[in-house]
Order: sequence, then structure tokens, then C-alpha cells
Amino acid sequence: MKNAFHAGFSGGYDRVLLLGSDVPDLPAAIVHEAFAVLERDDAVLGPCPDGGYYLIGFRSGRFLPEAFDGMAWGTGTVLERTRACLSAHRRRVGLLAPWRDIDTIEDLNALRERHPDDAFRHSRTLRLFDPCPGR
Repeated sequence: MKNAFHAGFSGGYDRVLLLGSDVPDLPAAIVHEAFAVLERDDAVLGPCPDGGYYLIGFRSGRFLPEAFDGMAWGTGTVLERTRACLSAHRRRVGLLAPWRDIDTIEDLNALRERHPDDAFRHSRTLRLFDPCPGR
């Protein structure tokens, strides 16, 4: 993750976001909001209900590589520890609306329930998990 931020900033970008690959239904509006938050704040986080985050972003010149050091990934303390680190280094952090990522079968079932009959329900992503394809 550090390398991705370094690459983005060395490429001349003013604001860089990283999104989890396990939030396939994250609305584009949230990504746009994250970029808007970085107009005023040093960093942005998108919290997950499980204590992690689905998105992290920094504004150029305010990136803090230490935010990733010693992190107990996959635990319920990732968001809290990241926020504490950013606060200790005097970074202003904007928070987005919570969004549920997909870590467990329960999360996958919740994803399907969130999309009973919309365009995402008929996406390739959810078709892969359809127990009765062609129905």
C-alpha cells in the first residue's frame, strides 16, 4: 500500500485513493466524495463495520507511510489504530459513510441481500455466486 501511494504521488497526482478489492458494489458517489474530502483534509478513510476500512486516501505532501507499520491486518482494530496514528501525526482525517466489505460468507450473503433485483444483482460478480445459475 505504501508503494502504491509513493507511485501515485511520484506520478504527479495531488490526491491518491486506495480501494479494497472486496467492495464490488461501492458506489462511484463515495469515491467522488473521498476525492472531495481530500480537498480539505489530509487523509480520508472509509470505515467497515468489522473495524477495518474499505478505502484510504491521502493528499500530496500529507502522506504518512507509518499508518501501515505494524498493523494487525484482518482484525477489528485496523480503523481505530490507523486513526490513532494519523491523529498522533497531526493529520486531519475525513470519514466516509460505512460500507461493508466481503470477508466472510455472511458478508457475501449480505451483499446479495442488498441487491435483490437491481443492476448489480445481475452483474458478473454476483452471477459467480449464484447457487442456481440460469434460474
